[in-house]
Amino acid sequence: MVCALRARGDPRFPVTFAVLVAGFASRSPAHGHFYREPIALPTLHIVGDTDAVIAAALSRELAQCFVEPVILTHPGGHFIPAAPAQKKAYLEFLERFCPGQGQPEQPGTGEV
Repeated sequence: MVCALRARGDPRFPVTFAVLVAGFASRSPAHGHFYREPIALPTLHIVGDTDAVIAAALSRELAQCFVEPVILTHPGGHFIPAAPAQKKAYLEFLERFCPGQGQPEQPGTGEV
């Protein structure tokens, strides 16, 4: 719901992307308006295929509410996986939001 508000320009939520782990859409009829239009905010959705707390189908359903979601599935349950393949996927997603990533730091930058 916060992502939908941000995508609509709500200034209370100054985020440029979201990482959603075991996310799911609210089932409350009062919240239906959050999901009626595609949410244009970059997102990474982490889905555990054997999640017994939030069913994988619910997380995939939420991901479909977004424009071009990145979906990372893992064979485990309700946790954030940290195997090398998942770490690589996290970095690839996050690097999109780091200007100049991988380029040498210019003299005088990064100083406080």
